[in-house]
Amino acid sequence: MKGISFTVLSLALAASSVLAATRSGFSSSRPADSQGQFPRLGACPDPHACIFPPDVSTFIPGAYFDIRVELHAYDKDTSKPTPPAYKEFKTTIRKGNGKWYDINDYFKIKSQPKIENWDFNWVDSIDTMYAELLNNTNKPVNINVASRIWRKLRLTEPGEYEVKVQYGPKSSYSAKYLVVEPKKPKRKAKNVILFISDGTNVGMVTAARALARKHTSGKYESLLSFEDFDNLGHVITNSVDSLLTDSANSASSYATGHKSSVSALGVYADSSSSSFDDPKVELITELIRRRQPKKAIGIVSTAYGQDATPAAFTSHTRERGKAAEITDQLLHGVGNWTNAVVPDVWLAGGAEYFSGIKSLNKTNYLDSFKKAGYNVVLSKKDLLANKKKQDKLLGVFRQGNLDVWFERNLYVNNTVGNKAAPDMSGKDALGSDQPGLADMTLAALEVLKKRGGNDGFFMMSEAASVDKQLHTFDFPRAWAELIELDVTIQKTIQWLKKNGEYEDTLIISTADHAHAFDVWGSVDQRYIRTHDGQIDMRNSIGVYAQSGWPGYYDNDKDGFPDNWSPEITLAAGTNNGPGHFEAWQTTSSGPRNPTTAGAHGDYIGNPDDAAGKHGHGLPWSSNLPLGQSQGVHSMSDVFLYSNGPGSDLFKKTIENWEVYFKMAEAMDLLRPSKNE
Repeated sequence: MKGISFTVLSLALAASSVLAATRSGFSSSRPADSQGQFPRLGACPDPHACIFPPDVSTFIPGAYFDIRVELHAYDKDTSKPTPPAYKEFKTTIRKGNGKWYDINDYFKIKSQPKIENWDFNWVDSIDTMYAELLNNTNKPVNINVASRIWRKLRLTEPGEYEVKVQYGPKSSYSAKYLVVEPKKPKRKAKNVILFISDGTNVGMVTAARALARKHTSGKYESLLSFEDFDNLGHVITNSVDSLLTDSANSASSYATGHKSSVSALGVYADSSSSSFDDPKVELITELIRRRQPKKAIGIVSTAYGQDATPAAFTSHTRERGKAAEITDQLLHGVGNWTNAVVPDVWLAGGAEYFSGIKSLNKTNYLDSFKKAGYNVVLSKKDLLANKKKQDKLLGVFRQGNLDVWFERNLYVNNTVGNKAAPDMSGKDALGSDQPGLADMTLAALEVLKKRGGNDGFFMMSEAASVDKQLHTFDFPRAWAELIELDVTIQKTIQWLKKNGEYEDTLIISTADHAHAFDVWGSVDQRYIRTHDGQIDMRNSIGVYAQSGWPGYYDNDKDGFPDNWSPEITLAAGTNNGPGHFEAWQTTSSGPRNPTTAGAHGDYIGNPDDAAGKHGHGLPWSSNLPLGQSQGVHSMSDVFLYSNGPGSDLFKKTIENWEVYFKMAEAMDLLRPSKNE
């Protein structure tokens, strides 16, 4: 395949948005993403060559990145031997339509990286994936790989670049990159707070509003806190190679300005066996450490802190499940890549990866963090009593994810017997011992203000379990997690105003991806509890004129409903999932467990789930492939509410990778520092 030619992108960017020009400036003649469910490797349109970062990647001037070239030798006829790996290839680079340079010469690399070789199996079709079930003889295609990687490169001059790999007399492939013009913000944001409500779509916001806000004659007396922000936009969430993103590569897009593949954090996913040698791209937190080193950085999550969203702002790995290594990267980074982020504040769950048999090499990282100058707290009481606001702060409050709002505030007895104490003693992590999102966010702000001073801070705060409860159709618990975010943002604004930081703070409230959630009416719980049979139970649902208001109320004005089991509830759900039962009830015995293993690796409705056990739940059929035990994400755009300096940058429909560039512009990170 001959090298692909593009028209040169106009660099007259000052008159319009840099990022809009990035999207529109490439020629429409460039090849579109090819159709198919089983790509050989993500973002590899050429039959044999791959370049990472892939075509149309965008960079801040001077941002670090790796380039990996892979050449794939294979025969799709699996009855034939796999062709030998490519022996040699040449990689060149040019700016605009200028002279081609050997990549080693261009980046002043003293010695050519050695060719690495490995092989991997390509599952190329549904028939191959389910060969055993379908009783066929299909086998994966074996691919011999020859690869080189160039580490820690930088393109400092704005403009368009082209990287080309020549792997035969008439065979080459090229990828175009854009380095944006450094742009000074109209008004610099001293502080940036990025709230991420994991898995939340507009339907969830609508439902939470109906539960948490008083309404009279159909009119709300107030909206959710973030709905009063200055600007509203939407974010396109798909990944580099699929319609549905997971939390890893969606949060990674926010953290790096690059799209990636499912499970990947701060890297482009290559085909090697190692989860840590993939080509990396610089995180916004790493960029802050280089260009504004005195700015404080905070990470807060109600998940285990090694989970995808918080890890996206501190880590580089192709596999989000490498929790032990992700913990180590908090302090030590990755090899000779860039300096570790070493956040000033880190508050979450995930204690089992800080000490004990699940920590890397059984290292006691709690001791390591103490030696690194951290004040380490393991309970809500110790967090709220923290007086060492000049010290870095590490809070680890539970093994695994923190318990959800219901279990921390309403049904606290459900946490008895969990044996999840963060000190690994085998004791319980009771709900009352675990802080909520507001507790952690406000505690983080106290430390970040002290440590960042006049240079400010960057914080990512995640309401993680909206997503986790939506996966298992526990809608009341998901609503409570979103309402907790609403209360947290309200208290954050109060704190910012009290501490003189409000006018200098860009606040963003968004989601990393969506679930296909919506409300289509109301449910009469008295009726559904006292009737059997699908038709009778279906009649409990009110639509159109019968879809009256639910019976939630908030008399104590704490932002949460006082009653979670009114007679009239919401008829709500997602449009995808395995088989399960639905009765739209709040379970007091703990989060739902809606599915159980069935035949052929499939999942069916769990008769012991609350909706199935009592016989008053409607059966829902699966519309997912075999092996899916939970509901899955959707490709819907998500909301992005923004307020404060730089918020006008976010008031349009943008792609997820653009959030990084807009945050960087707001913080004045687009321009190289004097010491670069």
